[in-house]
Amino acid sequence: MRLKVGLGVVCFVATLLVAGAEGAPPAAVTQAINLDSDPHLVGWWKLGETAGQTAADSSAQKHDGTLEGGLSFDTHSVAGRSGRALKFNGGESSLRIAGFKGIAGTRPRTVAAWIKTASASGEIVSWGRNEHGQMWIFGHTRGGLGVTPGGGYLYMKPGHADNAWHHVAAVVRDAALPNLHDDVKLYKDGEPAEIDDIGLLDLWPIETGQMLDVRIGQRWAGLISDLRIYDRGLSDEEIKALFSAPCRGPAAKP
Repeated sequence: MRLKVGLGVVCFVATLLVAGAEGAPPAAVTQAINLDSDPHLVGWWKLGETAGQTAADSSAQKHDGTLEGGLSFDTHSVAGRSGRALKFNGGESSLRIAGFKGIAGTRPRTVAAWIKTASASGEIVSWGRNEHGQMWIFGHTRGGLGVTPGGGYLYMKPGHADNAWHHVAAVVRDAALPNLHDDVKLYKDGEPAEIDDIGLLDLWPIETGQMLDVRIGQRWAGLISDLRIYDRGLSDEEIKALFSAPCRGPAAKP
């Protein structure tokens, strides 16, 4: 497998072996998957707006969000890794995606985003139901960055809260009853993250509820941009492709 990244487009290129004529070796067929237009991309908020309180969803689902709690692109849009990013203030303000309940039940998923923070608290994105195993929170837990389904936790070793840009992702693979120990993988800057700790309830099934709207940036102190949700588990190579994609716009100073 190899990666192919075009300007403004994230592509994952897989080489497949297709059976040839009888007695002939399999033929190699290259298949490109555009991660920007993947039908499994169910939410993509670039957070590059400069005015107003509406964050456009660049996926085909059009789950546009609304800034709440005093946030506005007029006052909280800042220079990002490239282009613009949204600066969250660490309070209860957030971006709410009204009517979108995220990925429910035991379904596989991927959440990925660019972040910049000096704090070890707050959420990147969350949804679900406030019951054991029924929440899906990607953000800080016990001071580390990782996921918790509401009971149990999995987080990576420190190093992201250094006020520099990092690409982070969490993947739940396809499983009958996924759990943190066996079926969740964390990534930092395109590579599998080194895990710091996993909770005592790590085998509790992930069965995400459908009560709460998706919220981005609750209690997050720092910047977020290019947040994506897929309703499938991306591969290691695909996560690397997201991390390695060219910047959209002029590079900003760190």
